[in-house]
Amino acid sequence: MHATRKHGANGTLIRMKSPANPIAVAGLFCHCAATSPVCKDTLGVPGLAFDYVIVGGGDFAVEVATYLMDIWNEQPEQRGVVSDIVAQGNVRREGLARVLGFEPTVIQRPDEVARLKEKRVVIAVGDPSLRYRFMQEFDMLGAHFGTIVHPTAYVANTAVIEDGVVLCPMTFVGPFAHLSRNCVLNVHAVAGHDVKIGECAVLSPGADVNGHGLVGEGALLGAGAVISPRAGLGAFGKLSAGSVLTRHASEGFLMHGNPAAGRQMFRRP
Repeated sequence: MHATRKHGANGTLIRMKSPANPIAVAGLFCHCAATSPVCKDTLGVPGLAFDYVIVGGGDFAVEVATYLMDIWNEQPEQRGVVSDIVAQGNVRREGLARVLGFEPTVIQRPDEVARLKEKRVVIAVGDPSLRYRFMQEFDMLGAHFGTIVHPTAYVANTAVIEDGVVLCPMTFVGPFAHLSRNCVLNVHAVAGHDVKIGECAVLSPGADVNGHGLVGEGALLGAGAVISPRAGLGAFGKLSAGSVLTRHASEGFLMHGNPAAGRQMFRRP
């Protein structure tokens, strides 16, 4: 049985598991089971469309733009527009234009976005520390973050997904997993049952967090990295590609190997 559908104060579509535990699912679509919190038949609300601001102009920004187009092709009634790209330095203008079908406006600072509070912000940079900084900047401006779930992602009906989360193709979010604001699961990444992923954390392609695992805010798992059941990586720590973490690592640790070992290398930004 589906949970109640309603609109939040900012126009965001949410599904209420219980009064104390909402799942924000604006603009999402997936092909998973009918009880999923991001099911197609719970999201077909005509007129629920927003302009989007993509933060970052590099390779991941092109990927995020592609995921938005995939979602909108599946749900044309929720089709929006990428109105702005917030980026400094080199921007993949040609690639973004080919994906979106037009060349979006590129600006350098968050406070230059017109009508920011009416739009949805998606942070499309892969460095967790930069994601964290951008999140703070947009929070100060009162912005709303958009959540992206690719059509091929699976999300269990008991999982909690907060604003700004990006679930790339073929990702898996298990029962009772909790994904905090603005974290990223890249292609084929897994958040197993009962795991907790902190704000702005990034799971690279093929990374796997097993049951009851913990990833602290701003942490990074390299490609193919594994966190064993009930193990955890501290805030702003890094687990190198292909490594296996079998214990709890403290904040700011760089961990490498199988079993992974390391020392403190990074500080909270």
